[in-house]
Amino acid sequence: MDYEHAVVKFEEGVGTLLCNGCGIVLAEGAKHEDREHYCTMCMSGNCKAKFKKGK
Repeated sequence: MDYEHAVVKFEEGVGTLLCNGCGIVLAEGAKHEDREHYCTMCMSGNCKAKFKKGK
């Protein structure tokens, strides 16, 4: 499945949903809603992690 807004990495058929802001794992599963997802730290503005595309 192609996602336009959500950041989902597939490995061995399992999709891992990542935070759009910092890239931490939010959920695993076969289907995820195609919208931007953020961790609680990014939502509060206190996240110090940087999202690294392509990792």
